[in-house]
Amino acid sequence: MLAIPEREPATSRWATRAALFAFGLLVTAAFLFRLFGMPTPVAYNLAAVAMGVAVLSIACAAVAALIIWRTGRPGTARVLFAVCLSLGLIAVPVVFAMWLRDYPLINDVTTDFQNPPAFLAVAKLRGPGDNDVGYRARSAEAQKLAYPDIRPMRIDRPSEEAYALVVDAVKRLKMEIVREDPPDPEAGTPGAIEAVDRTLVMGLYEDVAVRVVGDGESARVDIRSASRFGRADMGANAEGVRELTKEIQARVDATMPTAEDARETRRAKQEKAGGPKSDRRRRSRDRER
Repeated sequence: MLAIPEREPATSRWATRAALFAFGLLVTAAFLFRLFGMPTPVAYNLAAVAMGVAVLSIACAAVAALIIWRTGRPGTARVLFAVCLSLGLIAVPVVFAMWLRDYPLINDVTTDFQNPPAFLAVAKLRGPGDNDVGYRARSAEAQKLAYPDIRPMRIDRPSEEAYALVVDAVKRLKMEIVREDPPDPEAGTPGAIEAVDRTLVMGLYEDVAVRVVGDGESARVDIRSASRFGRADMGANAEGVRELTKEIQARVDATMPTAEDARETRRAKQEKAGGPKSDRRRRSRDRER
């Protein structure tokens, strides 16, 4: 009489299936979000479902392990595989939560707390489940403590020239510009730029707004960067503001006028202010040459 080999517990097979399903669901959500622009809330919900299935897999594996221990039936390999894979998936949000403790619980960083640059075009890009575009005043105190270096920029250039430098800097950082309103010194309206950026690894959306105000002598640049989803950004928005500030300063330094240009500009201003006397001095210099 032939002995009939015992079968694995059904719970061990379900544990493996659940672990593989959770892994596939998480990878699919990340793939669709990163490459095809799946809405962040939808991707987040799919990831949450994957974590729940991973927990269910561990529960099934625990039941299967108890049955195997009592009956000696096969299935240990399936149980170990399911537990290791599920724990690896659950470790992702756990590590993420541990990292969050090192950063302030803010998702909106700006150089102007009283009047941060507004999101107008960006507001149309945010959907249900995304963060509101309004600035929360309580974020100001946390930002002051965590990022005291985030301040407005002062540029010794006319506002229109400063605006052009800012646009160039935003384009060089590969941001997608969704709004461009040049400044109008005569009307007194500031220049405004809105752009969309994405984090390198996870591809999370960060919306950026820049305001340029000034006159024919100098300009002030205010920057705001806010996460489209989530309560905390792990310092990503502050780093984005710093990076944009450095790029703008690099554009300013690269277009610094030479000493001869400065002399010509100063001379033109003096001649414009001096009137006929300046014209006589200029003719006198021309005869000497």
